[in-house]
Amino acid sequence: MAYVLGIDKGTSVIKAVVFDTAGKACGAAERRVEVLKPQPSWHEEDPARTWALCAETIREAIQAAGIAPSDVKAVGIAGHMGGAWLVGHDGAPVRNAVCWPDERAQADQIAMEKRGLLGEAFAISGNGLMPGITAMVLGWLSRHEPQALAKTRAVLCAKDFLRLQLTGEIATDPSDVSFVPGDIDARRHSARVLSLCGAGDWLEKMPPILPSEAIAGHVTANAARQTGLCEGTPVVTGLGDACANALGVGAIRPGDAMTVLGTSCLNSLVTDRAERAPEGLGFLFAMPLDRYVRILPNTSGTMSFDWFLDRFGAPRTDDGKVDFAGLEAMAGGVARGAGGVVFIPYVGSAGVLAPFYDPLARGAFFGAGSHTGHAHLLRAVYEALCFATRDCFSAMATKPRALVLTGGGGKSAFWAQMFADICNLPIEIAATQESGALGAALLAGVAAGLWPDLETAAATASRRVARYEPDPIAARDYDGWFELYRGARDVYRRYSAERTALKSGEVAA
Repeated sequence: MAYVLGIDKGTSVIKAVVFDTAGKACGAAERRVEVLKPQPSWHEEDPARTWALCAETIREAIQAAGIAPSDVKAVGIAGHMGGAWLVGHDGAPVRNAVCWPDERAQADQIAMEKRGLLGEAFAISGNGLMPGITAMVLGWLSRHEPQALAKTRAVLCAKDFLRLQLTGEIATDPSDVSFVPGDIDARRHSARVLSLCGAGDWLEKMPPILPSEAIAGHVTANAARQTGLCEGTPVVTGLGDACANALGVGAIRPGDAMTVLGTSCLNSLVTDRAERAPEGLGFLFAMPLDRYVRILPNTSGTMSFDWFLDRFGAPRTDDGKVDFAGLEAMAGGVARGAGGVVFIPYVGSAGVLAPFYDPLARGAFFGAGSHTGHAHLLRAVYEALCFATRDCFSAMATKPRALVLTGGGGKSAFWAQMFADICNLPIEIAATQESGALGAALLAGVAAGLWPDLETAAATASRRVARYEPDPIAARDYDGWFELYRGARDVYRRYSAERTALKSGEVAA
């Protein structure tokens, strides 16, 4: 039998999944990523520890699948984008990896905005800047850790570092180059964008670019000992997680749309051109097949849901886990509109990137009264993430025909129907909840000859298990609540700068 291995290095969890030629997951393993915070607003990882966790998941996934290592014909890797994984001339890490939620460069980004530089960067890259993207991190390092530049051989992204450990080869792919960010039309690094971010000296440290589906190297003897893979197993270049998730649910045709219900809710639309509208907002990534994925993210995503459960509590099962069925029963006992409460889901400290740009924007509950209880607030959080998704797709130049949901939240029929009603779109649920790992595995399978091309691979492996149609009455009701949501978030935005000034002890201008 022939199998492929997909690795998905997420912000919170790293997974390894073995897939058969039908795209069925046959064995999987995961580990929590160990996040380091040397400063409150920083987000780092120990690269050596992350690789050790990755190796553990690979070995465990192969064992769980009950197959021989020789049955794995190729490996694909997806990883969260942005940040900087610096390796020296000996291939060892230069410092801890900086990951995309990191905020150390926020003041630099705000300074660029005041100088009017963000528009030029967007025109070249199709990407709105945020503190944790590679170029911003490198600009900060140039000013605060200049010795890192001299020690660095290559600036990698998360999946590139893991592939280096597997193969000993240095490379990247066009999707991760997109979020350095690079020149999106040329699909290569941009000296100008790096320069705008104060990182011009790092251009020569950028790795060579290979197609996402190319065989970038083979498993080394050392990696084989650590992972249980066979020495010589081919490893494809791989791609960023946003693009891998699209491939994994079969979103490869122009007009296909999906939302990943993850830490950051990625609202994605596949296009056949580098579509930049709405100007200055969101992300634009290069995909295989000469296609692109336009993304307007709610950067707070399910982070908002986790924040609410951490602060306000949740019912628990006998083994101490969150009782999601109990949560849905609580929220389902409240009528549409959450008893008049609207939640603005901007709890992430990076602010908002879409459908408007405001790094200072923060969240709020609006409309609470003496009747408001836990269940009202909970339902407001459920509804808010649906409102935020509709808000983002409404800003795009092309409107989706249907929407595929993936990520942990996609398992909830209650939430999926709410998405259908609020977005007034058919909602489809992908068969796999491991869409990032599957997307990377599809590339590996094509490279190994398991499928003749990527279109065939995606059609074979990307199945739907449910479809939810919008309820016309609920959709009409939610139109009014959505307009209230948009009005409330605009009002709260106006207080962002004053809040920040007061919080820092300054006097607002």
